[in-house]
Amino acid sequence: MTPQRLTLAASGWIALAATALPEGSPLRALIAVAFMLVCPGAALVRLGNAALTRRGRPMDRLEAGVLAVTLSLAVGALVSEAFFITHTYTLTRTTIVLAAITSVAALWPVPRRPLKTTARAERPGKPGLLHVPPRAPAARHR
Repeated sequence: MTPQRLTLAASGWIALAATALPEGSPLRALIAVAFMLVCPGAALVRLGNAALTRRGRPMDRLEAGVLAVTLSLAVGALVSEAFFITHTYTLTRTTIVLAAITSVAALWPVPRRPLKTTARAERPGKPGLLHVPPRAPAARHR
């Protein structure tokens, strides 16, 4: 287990601890915004990137960063909406759920070995699923 994964898993619980700081504290705001803007999505992107790497197409850093922020905002909005709909929204509850999602995604084991698959089209003598047989030249009508 890498230190990055452990830090990512602990980030939500650090953000939760920061809610004990006085309201209006710049440190509290900085920790909460940094966590909610990046960490849940980064943990989920780690899982997605591992799946893409196994298929031979890993994400580059910019793609992973943009996707991490987008996923963080989406997951944060979904969790917040669930609490708003049930009239039980608090910052602490939202942070607990996001911290749990982040921890599970960050600590989820990811296999590192590549997939051993051969595309159907590459097998000799067997056409792929989308195989279109060549057409015979059309006869010209005069």
